Amino acid sequence: MIFKLPVGFILLILLPGCTTLSIRMATPMVESQYASINEETDPVLAEQAIPASLKMLEGLLREDSGNETLLKNLAQGFCGYAFSFVEDTDPERASRLYLRGRGYAEQLLVAAGAPENLTGQNPAQFKEAIKTLDADHLPGLYWMGQCWAGWLMLNLDDLQAFVAISKIEATLQRALELDESYHYAGPHLLLGAFYGGRSKILGGNPDKARGHFDKCLELTRHKFLMAKVIYAKTYAVQMQDRDLFKKLLNAVLDARSDILPEQQLANAVAKQKAQKLLESADDLF
Repeated sequence: MIFKLPVGFILLILLPGCTTLSIRMATPMVESQYASINEETDPVLAEQAIPASLKMLEGLLREDSGNETLLKNLAQGFCGYAFSFVEDTDPERASRLYLRGRGYAEQLLVAAGAPENLTGQNPAQFKEAIKTLDADHLPGLYWMGQCWAGWLMLNLDDLQAFVAISKIEATLQRALELDESYHYAGPHLLLGAFYGGRSKILGGNPDKARGHFDKCLELTRHKFLMAKVIYAKTYAVQMQDRDLFKKLLNAVLDARSDILPEQQLANAVAKQKAQKLLESADDLF
């Protein structure tokens, strides 16, 4: 995400005693600028801009550590950057970025009244704590789940991943219970990837995966193209269903670029990923 703050605002937040107030006053600006990057049509421009923008947000957060808008955008920003531009070429770096995003999501949960150190609790304690979270905690819960699940899929051979699986599942299920349509049916999309990205031996569940993916597509009216990319990359590959794989990815490539104006960047990245996956089909099947 990219946030080009006016020079006047930058000078204002440097004045002693005015920092926190100025940041709070700028919250609508942060939100509107975040919407702006989501509408970006040039992935290269976005990829180059996002790191500096995230560092700016981290600087602002130092002056207002409980700012929920900053925390949400940092969690979403690190997660989206890792998935869109890093994990395909540098999984280790992407893993670190996912955990960084998860950390901000956990801070967001605490800022909304959730217990501290949620991710450090044992599975039984974690599941009981998650059950107490309500709609006010949904943004933090969802982005913690997405960042954590992104990390999991890159670290399935890590012992810590096996310990985390039940916690991640509980997180995603609670987000689904609170609002299945949140962030373009994100809970269904994440659960589809969660169950579809692993073999049955490692806890995958193809039937659950397909059900969640199909529900995500239904709720988004097939406009959030990344859902089809992840559907193909996880479920279709695990099931070795090459026809479904090609059908999903060709549908992404054939879709209009402006099919979902408020998510043009995500859809542009989806088209790039779809093309690369199709080119790798012979290696995957």
